[in-house]
Amino acid sequence: MSIKNKIRTVLKIRKERAVPPAGPMPQIGSSIVCNRLRIRLKYPINREIWDWFCKHGWRAVDMRTERREYTLLPDRALEKLINLEGVERDVLHKQIMQKYTVSRINADKGEKARKPESPAVAVKNSEPDRVSEEIS
Repeated sequence: MSIKNKIRTVLKIRKERAVPPAGPMPQIGSSIVCNRLRIRLKYPINREIWDWFCKHGWRAVDMRTERREYTLLPDRALEKLINLEGVERDVLHKQIMQKYTVSRINADKGEKARKPESPAVAVKNSEPDRVSEEIS
């Protein structure tokens, strides 16, 4: 971090950025971000999924010009979000956001950054055999 950045931080000159408006649907290979989390799109998404991501604050960004640091979510998380529907998708999204946001906050506070464990994610489903699955 440069001296200028440290001074801006100490004097609390920093401003929280507003969420930009939702743009066009991103292509495979691009990245979408929400808060300090990033998903690299390795699978095609349809309009319905993109609208869902936009509703939850995800935006497409050009990572070539982006200087902020993001935590890259596992590809498995994107797979699960694409394949689940409705409430199940919302529950999984909430769990992902809590898991990775908490680990990012702890790392920002100066605690030793560590990769969070891969907890079993409980997903209510009509099939009793499929109660929990891992996201990473």
